[in-house]
Amino acid sequence: MLRWFFKQSLHMRIAIIFAPFMLIGGYGLMDLWVTKDQPKQDKPVAMQPLQLQGECLLATNQCKLQHATMQVSLVRLESGKPGIVRLEITPSVSIRGIQMSLVQADTEHQLVIEPMRGAEVWYAEFPEKLLTPSPSVLRIALAQFGRVSYAEFPPLF
Repeated sequence: MLRWFFKQSLHMRIAIIFAPFMLIGGYGLMDLWVTKDQPKQDKPVAMQPLQLQGECLLATNQCKLQHATMQVSLVRLESGKPGIVRLEITPSVSIRGIQMSLVQADTEHQLVIEPMRGAEVWYAEFPEKLLTPSPSVLRIALAQFGRVSYAEFPPLF
């Protein structure tokens, strides 16, 4: 069989080697061309409400949220910078991202949440002036693959 292959001309040998790759590539491109006009199906996202365990007393670091196997604790810490408040959020499961906001008299202030390097702890740092007057509601949403856990509760700073 090898002798037959090497008796072929250079163009024929290249064609024999290259043909399977062209077949696979053509099949893939044909699939893209045929399905380009079909709308992608939206995957449903499960919304899971987190339940507050007791009261949210961030001044004494007692704020826990829970839904099924997911538990989230919020802790207020000193940031080391004057006039800055630091909140640490520790979920019990791996998450993709967090959104958080403080609501004061119909004004919502979005907080920037970032993960700490090498840990499953997320943190937010914001000016202490956002706590006066005391926020009426703290909103939090934690994103996982295919689901979002959320809560809205009155915090006590």
